[in-house]
Amino acid sequence: MAVTSLWRINGAIGKVVLYAINPDKTVSEEVIPTENDDYENVLNDVVNYAERDSATEIKKFVSYINCTKEHPVEDMIAAKENAGKTGGVIAYHGYQSFATDEVDAQTAHDIGYKLACELWGDKYQVVVATHIDKESHIHNHFIINTVSYLDGIKFHREKQDYLKMREVSDRLCREYGLSVIYEPKDSKKNYSEYMADKEGKITKNGIIKKDIDECINMCKTEKQFYSEMAKRGYTFDFSNKYTTVTHQNFPKPRRLKTLGEEYTPSAIRKRIHGTWPKAAFDYPEQDDAEQLFFDGDFNNTLIFENYKTVYVHFVCGITAVKSRGSYNRELERLLGDDLIKFDKRVEEQNLLLDNDLYTDEDVSRFKGECEDEIKELTDNRRVLRNKLKSAVRADDVALQYELKGEIKFLSERLKTLRKKSVICDRLLENEPRIENELEQVQEYAAKQKGKERDNSERIQRRSRPDR
Repeated sequence: MAVTSLWRINGAIGKVVLYAINPDKTVSEEVIPTENDDYENVLNDVVNYAERDSATEIKKFVSYINCTKEHPVEDMIAAKENAGKTGGVIAYHGYQSFATDEVDAQTAHDIGYKLACELWGDKYQVVVATHIDKESHIHNHFIINTVSYLDGIKFHREKQDYLKMREVSDRLCREYGLSVIYEPKDSKKNYSEYMADKEGKITKNGIIKKDIDECINMCKTEKQFYSEMAKRGYTFDFSNKYTTVTHQNFPKPRRLKTLGEEYTPSAIRKRIHGTWPKAAFDYPEQDDAEQLFFDGDFNNTLIFENYKTVYVHFVCGITAVKSRGSYNRELERLLGDDLIKFDKRVEEQNLLLDNDLYTDEDVSRFKGECEDEIKELTDNRRVLRNKLKSAVRADDVALQYELKGEIKFLSERLKTLRKKSVICDRLLENEPRIENELEQVQEYAAKQKGKERDNSERIQRRSRPDR
């Protein structure tokens, strides 16, 4: 499976070519044989030797189409000058990224080279570079000159060019036995959701689909199915053209057809009645929520004492749920948003811990301090920028260097402060909801244990004075 993209480059073409053929990104310590005869005169050598550490030769996955490997930038510039078209878009930068651990560098490069030859090789100069600098993340870069070396016609990217690139990439991936992203015409599933499903990450659609699958497997009739889904908090709306499903914790309605062709009402009916292949599924035993969130003591009133204790317990519990994966279906439904946005909850917890913030008053005060400093630093930076303009007019290089350093320092500090201010806003908005969710987890834990919570205790916590 490969993801593709194509965008314009404005500026110096040399910079992007140097980035694409950077030995630190294109080298491989494996010795991989190549067949130069397959590339005829267009490709000098698929694997070019690059000197590193003054003595070591390591293979490099870079190919040059219609330009020389010694002077690719100069060749591209010459084509522009010969046609008298040196302005406008300098080049196009293409990208082809493969799924994790699905392809090796040689195969990725072969696919990238064939893709470039088919799409642009008839009259444009192209550099194809396979990057292997990130662990298990192999991807191709394409640098395409905008002016044809044959007839001087300029290449203008249009929508069909991007679609053609994806079409050819998918065909080549199939030829090499790689997976391809399948998007049914009636599906709006995006790439991030596809990859989340593929990597086993939690998504709201994934939770809904698992619940539908489980209910189908345990039910004999449609009435039983919808009743079982209702027990899990789902409601269905059949009044519109497309049937939608809503969960009490996922208020945004979702069209069943966007979940996939096997989740439409007609497909669900067929699956229930056995005219659709049933997937084998074993409903897992649910983990003990009391142990996951409360270390076996969900009556601990300190949990709700202040922002810090709420967040520490909540984040610790979310961490435990995430580490257990699909074995906490009830908690997945209850905590879906926070499981997906776990990194944001951690940011909020860390801000509370790092700055000793306990109540909403503390958070509001801290946010005000951040905004005051933001205003002061913004004014200081404006003054420095005016001084920099004067230094530029006076051609005072030393002063320019000093002022740029001060401006950079202030800009980085402003970025940090603005982020803290945004996190404060999230805290003030989310903490009451998170406290409520933590109480629901307690109730679920109590239900698991067959215990009842003391209502007066809950009311007492809710009426604490620091709220």
